[in-house]
Parts: sequence; C-alpha cells; structure tokens
Amino acid sequence: MVLPCTPEVFWRVFLEEAYTRALFLDELKFKDFTLIELGEASRKLRAVPKLNLPAVLEKLVGDSFAYEEHGTLDRAKNEWTWRMVQPAKLDPKSKQRKEMVTTRGTIRVEAAGEGQCRRSDEVTVEAKLFGVGGIIESTVEKEIRSSWSKEFAFLRRWLEKRAP
Repeated sequence: MVLPCTPEVFWRVFLEEAYTRALFLDELKFKDFTLIELGEASRKLRAVPKLNLPAVLEKLVGDSFAYEEHGTLDRAKNEWTWRMVQPAKLDPKSKQRKEMVTTRGTIRVEAAGEGQCRRSDEVTVEAKLFGVGGIIESTVEKEIRSSWSKEFAFLRRWLEKRAP
C-alpha cells in the first residue's frame, strides 16, 4: 500500500499517542483501549475489540475478549515487529500457560518516490484448538484485513488535516 508520507513521517505518526488512540477508539470502534507503554521505538497497548464472530466462536470467546499488542520498531530496517498477547498469559495466577492462538506480524515501510512510502504487512495466525482452529485463523485474518483498509484511509485523513 502506497501512503502519502515519508517513512519518517509514517513512524512518527504511528507512534503518536493521539493518533493511536483515535485510530482504535474512533476509527476501528474498539470497546476499550489503553496505552500501557509508549516509547520512541516501542509500544504496548491493551485493546478490547468489537467482534464479528461466527456463532461457534462467539460461544467460545464470549463478549469479553481482550488482548495486548507488544511492538518494537527497528528504525534502521524501517520494520515494526509485533505480537498479540492474551491477558491470561500475562497473569501469573492464570492456569492457562499455553497460548491457544498466536498472532504476530511485521510492518515494513520503504520510500516510494517523492513524499511517499510503501507499507507492507506480514501476519501469522496459528490457532491450536481442535475443531475450530481453522475457523479462528480465517476469522482473525478477515478482521485484520478489514482493519488495515480502515487504518490506511484514516492515516490519509489524519495526514491531510495536519499538512503544512
């Protein structure tokens, strides 16, 4: 996806608290969002998305699904690596020690001509639940792809509002 900004501007906006909060709450319509940590090259957030799930998964997950996203930017490579962490995995009292669904990815950004950059995303989703793993994987992929198109449109509008 070609975006109307340089890689430097992309990463500055990507790691901006106001942008991140507006993206998750206003654009993606998440039920809840908390920025846990924000640095110059890292971010941790907790998110509670509105889910559009098949009935079999809705029964399994319920309406309280939340996750944390932990990400780090390698500025030399223009590469953001992230992973979703299920809150039960973070709780030392939790009996759920094994992650049933693993989601991780990489965002790469490269210059693409005058004032533009090209963003490419790579995501891996692995669900280790007998009988519903494939359904989970395809549902997560569909939700991620939908959020990307909303995110790209939102980023364009965000940049237009702040253009000099």
